[in-house]
Amino acid sequence: MKKIIISKEFDPYFNIAAENQLFLDSDEDIHLFLWQNDASVIIGRNQNIYAECNLKYLKEHDIKVVRRFSGGGAVYHDKGNVNFTFITKEKTANQAKFIEIIKAAMAKLGIDCEFSGRNDLLYKDQKFSGHAYYTDGDNYMYHGTMLVNEDFKQLEKALSPSMLKLQSKGIKSVRSRVVNLSSINSEITVEKVIQTFIETFDCKNIEYISKANFKAPLEQMLSSYDWLYAQSPKFDIELEKRYSFGNVSIYISVSDGMIQGIKINTDSLCLYDFKPCEDKLIGKRFDEQTVWKCIEQYIAAKDG
Repeated sequence: MKKIIISKEFDPYFNIAAENQLFLDSDEDIHLFLWQNDASVIIGRNQNIYAECNLKYLKEHDIKVVRRFSGGGAVYHDKGNVNFTFITKEKTANQAKFIEIIKAAMAKLGIDCEFSGRNDLLYKDQKFSGHAYYTDGDNYMYHGTMLVNEDFKQLEKALSPSMLKLQSKGIKSVRSRVVNLSSINSEITVEKVIQTFIETFDCKNIEYISKANFKAPLEQMLSSYDWLYAQSPKFDIELEKRYSFGNVSIYISVSDGMIQGIKINTDSLCLYDFKPCEDKLIGKRFDEQTVWKCIEQYIAAKDG
């Protein structure tokens, strides 16, 4: 029997792990999972975390990064989003039907929208909903997000990489013109969007899940260093910083989240030999702050 599952949690690690568990437990009925996240950046399975977001900004503003199981580009979530997932078996999946349900829900809110070739829902050529699907074995999910009242200023800062220059083999996101539903109609709220989804899906069987009553075994793995960082494709990066004695430029090769090669240069008139720093950093986890700290400690010891 089909049902609607609604998460009472806003933790993105729990919600994406819960989505995956519901997906693995799918049956031939169609189920609708509705969920919201606290401020977070959700990147695709094959993306480079360093190329997609400003990690320093995220850390300063307590914004989590989550690598999902499906592919696609990076998206920003906050409580101004409503996320939806249709879950079933592949043989009973009907993408056209899922899109019609979503479009019917939007019509009830007075939004006349169209589906683009890039798996987006558009209002006057502006994207308010991005979609993707994922299969594993005979399990199928069709999921996406609805922009209701998202913080676009935060989105822009969160999805602007801080690295100076980066060449990556990962899948890069394509940015689109976006619009909030509340900007189209100020009476549209997150609560109204959720209620409209429930009414349009036409199902009385509603289940609420939380950490207290639902087991999402992969939640801890999703927040681990190995899953978040070591899954990033191999990449080369250039960092640069200005000090009182001159510029320092660093060229780094990273694979599986580890520094495989590094060269540190400076235009300073002082004779600094950064070979000890390079030797110390080879084989270490790549982290921009750790690299600069190593260099600054070396300079302090040299000048002291």
